[in-house]
Amino acid sequence: MSPRPISRLLHILAEETDDLAGIAQSLDNLIPELVAQLPENATANLHDLQRVDALWQHLRDISRVLKTVSTSVEAEARLDITLLLTQVRLDYFRHRLLNDPVKPDLGCGDGKPILF
Repeated sequence: MSPRPISRLLHILAEETDDLAGIAQSLDNLIPELVAQLPENATANLHDLQRVDALWQHLRDISRVLKTVSTSVEAEARLDITLLLTQVRLDYFRHRLLNDPVKPDLGCGDGKPILF
């Protein structure tokens, strides 16, 4: 496997992180409506839902930092991603790191919830 440009790998990670931030932000936007539908006594333990707001903001910040770092590394710097690929569980992400295709719409399905 030939080494990949570190700047491109960082940019891919930034895009993926930004997509995750978008998903978390969408969840955060749904929370008030969902909480409003719960019985009054069921809302006592929902304080952790505020952390979803922090999650998407944190992910967005990480994305911005990764994009900035990706433009700051030496153009010649490359990395053998063999070890990285052993850490990745998702096939589409592995494929992206290997072949750098256009990123898919992460989290977009057919609208049918799949609970697992």
